Order: sequence, then structure tokens, then C-alpha cells
Amino acid sequence: MAVQEQARPGGVADRGVPGIMSGKTPGVRETPPPGPGELRQTPWEIEGPFFRLGAPQRSNLLEPGDKPEIILTGRILNEKGTPIPGAVVQFWSCDHKGEYDMISFKYTGYQVADATGRYELTTIIPGAYQPREAKHIHVKVQAISRPVTTQLYFEGEPGNQLDEYYNPDLVIAWTMGEDGVRHGTFDFVIAQFTDDENVTPETLAARV
Repeated sequence: MAVQEQARPGGVADRGVPGIMSGKTPGVRETPPPGPGELRQTPWEIEGPFFRLGAPQRSNLLEPGDKPEIILTGRILNEKGTPIPGAVVQFWSCDHKGEYDMISFKYTGYQVADATGRYELTTIIPGAYQPREAKHIHVKVQAISRPVTTQLYFEGEPGNQLDEYYNPDLVIAWTMGEDGVRHGTFDFVIAQFTDDENVTPETLAARV
């Protein structure tokens, strides 16, 4: 199967360089180089605050009084560019003030990719908080794979280059709609389990 092109941020000649801690946190898996004809896997990043189990299944994370600020769409793919139906994607972020809700599940939710591996998220642009400088959304992706933890950044934000963990490969490409809402895209590329790992034959058979 031919490799499908991965969505990449567009319209910006220079997205900058990674922060000094990007990809260098002890315990965070390094992204292996792609093999011949493969897409580069989405970089793993720190989990950060505050991942919580039990999040609701929803694609719209807006709270009462919020207006949509970004609609993010994309696909979950394996390294060969094959879409992964049923992939589970959880998003969470702070609010506009840079604060995380630890009582309920504000700005937190998971969804299941459709039959074509696609997801869609409607949410706000979160605030930045110390010691972080870049606005970002936390993500976990799993699809007959290890859970992949990463973060997404917003194209053109002035805090990006000041952030220690900023990674230009994790920038959301976006355009502004007539409605004043950003419309962004990002494809996650993950590796599924291999024959060398301790999983059942049924698990291996479920890979795409």
C-alpha cells in the first residue's frame, strides 16, 4: 500500500527549533527513525499535568459560555500510512487561565476514531502556565499499541520558541475560518504491537 502523506503544518517557512528538553526527558521513549517508505512516528512527550482516568467520551470539550476556538481534525495512521479504525484518543488541557480542573473533567475527553481512522475535536485555545510558555493540548493515543503520550502546539503562538518542550513536529497547522474559528489538522502516526512483543495471537491479528 502506498504511504499516504502525513498532515504537516503549512504556510510557515520556519517553525523554529525544538526546546532544550524536547525528546530528552528521562523515561520518555525516543521516536525511532522511519524505515524505508515509512512515515515518521509522532514524537512521544512528557505527560504533564494532569491525566485522569474515567474521562467522558466526547469530541466537543466546550464548557457553558465557551465559544469554539479551534476545530481539530486528523487521522490515526500506522507507519505505512494505513488508517487505524477504532483508535482511542484522549485530549485534555487547562482552561484559558492556565488552570486544570481536578474535580470534574473540564476540557477533557476521549473519542474513538471512525472506520477511516479519523477524529474531530472542538475545544478552546488553552492558556499557558508556568513553567511552560507554549499553549498546548495533551494527548494519549492507543490502537493495538502502547499508549502514545504527546502534546500538540499551535502554529504562530509567540510562546512556542520560549518553551523548553516545544517540538515543531507537533505543531497544529490551521487556517482561520470565516466564523473566526481556527480549523486545524494533525495526523498521529503510531507503531502497533509487533510479533516480538508479549501479546496474544488475537491481538496481532487485530492490527491493520
